[in-house]
Amino acid sequence: PMNVLLITSDQQRWDCLGRLNSAIKTPNLDRLADRGILFDRAYTVNPVCTPSRCSLLTGQYPSKHGCFHVGTNLPDDTGPTVAHRFSEAGYDTALLGKAHFQACKDPASPESAPHVHDLDYFDQWFGPYFGFDHTELVIGHTSEPHAAGMHYGAWLRAQGVDLPSYFDIHDYDHYGPWELPVEQHGSTWVAERTLAAIDRAAEAQKPFFHWASFQDPHNPYVVPEPWASLHDPTDVPTPAPSQGLSTKPDFYATLAAGDFYGDDPELQDKVWGDAKVRPELSAEDTQKVRVVYYGMVSLMDQQIGRILDRLEADGTIDDTLIVFTSDHGDYLGDHGFWGKGLPTYEGMQRVPFIVAHPACKNRGEISHALQSLVDVPATLLAAANLPPPAGNQGLDQSAAWIDPTKKVRDHCRLEFRPAQGPYKQVTFIEDRYKLVLYDTRDYGELYDLATDPHQARNLFNDSSHESLRGTMIAKYRNLDTTPDLIRPRMAVA
Repeated sequence: PMNVLLITSDQQRWDCLGRLNSAIKTPNLDRLADRGILFDRAYTVNPVCTPSRCSLLTGQYPSKHGCFHVGTNLPDDTGPTVAHRFSEAGYDTALLGKAHFQACKDPASPESAPHVHDLDYFDQWFGPYFGFDHTELVIGHTSEPHAAGMHYGAWLRAQGVDLPSYFDIHDYDHYGPWELPVEQHGSTWVAERTLAAIDRAAEAQKPFFHWASFQDPHNPYVVPEPWASLHDPTDVPTPAPSQGLSTKPDFYATLAAGDFYGDDPELQDKVWGDAKVRPELSAEDTQKVRVVYYGMVSLMDQQIGRILDRLEADGTIDDTLIVFTSDHGDYLGDHGFWGKGLPTYEGMQRVPFIVAHPACKNRGEISHALQSLVDVPATLLAAANLPPPAGNQGLDQSAAWIDPTKKVRDHCRLEFRPAQGPYKQVTFIEDRYKLVLYDTRDYGELYDLATDPHQARNLFNDSSHESLRGTMIAKYRNLDTTPDLIRPRMAVA
């Protein structure tokens, strides 16, 4: 049976791969792309962590699995998930790294403080968790105090690391070099535990489904040297400029002005972990942040290389389907925004996506076929001739993953519900056009990505595009899975 390895990063931009951007050093991800296909039109299903990660687990959109933001919980009895399916088929299943299937700021959640700091507990407990027979978990990012919890914290403690000395910054805006030794870095830990899981499966003579879930390059943007200064700021691309705000929904301008969604009562003080602006950063400082971000990706890439080396050493890689992607992107200063959230720019909605399938034809190619994270579970299972997860909404992308000339999707769909209430956003992306609709709002967005990749001109109210807008609204409003999420108030032309 074919082994399956899912590798994910956290908040990595789609263009932070050496094959697509010569300014960033990712030799091992480039090496993985040489074994398969690099997809440059892959999209998340939601612009924040928990919803997209739960979609990777369930094959469902957030409007179905119910986790619409980072403060929500996937029910404990969810399933069968992709991991359940593999476990039932006799696979060795393991999740190594970040899960974030449940809330990280709810004291009742197992992925929240104070539970995550009970290191004695995590010295003894290793699953099962949402279908994975073996789990070694972490939550949080880089230098945050709660990042040194769960299994990663227990591992650090066993090595004699003084946790408060390195994990004492909870400021998401912090950036720069980090004194933590590379040997104790979270990316190093995820790689080490993944290697141990692969060895365990080999000893048991079982095929494996493993999810290596890295925490970087999520902010706070800190990384040890030499990675913090590995890239030259003059080589790193500068952010896309802020343009066309007057044609967009009002919240774009108020957010860009630092007003956090203006006077909209349904958005004020109800969203967290979303897009922000950083007016204190000069152009020079912005490049410094981007350099550190690139370094975080490069350190992770080095550790991914260790996993590839292990699979190559005994030929296991020839029988292993490997998928690399991320849960969502990062504005990283594009259009004046940082992080993720409500605005619908490509830097946040698109994700890196590499597939190395043992049956791949024409290896090393770049495909423009649309990919969605919701398709990953069903397609991983299809490679092992197993049925999709219960309630699956994704498509089987096997044809596109094997042949770079094939296309399975004609559109991708992203959902966002920033707060409990009727305000919802849904984005539909085709090969050329992007349509954004809002429940309980008359405004919308429409972009021609072929001529306007930075989305500087919103065509939603442009009279010359009225017919296109009406046709797209009618098309997507009539999808069976759409009415529960969005009810466009704009009349169809």
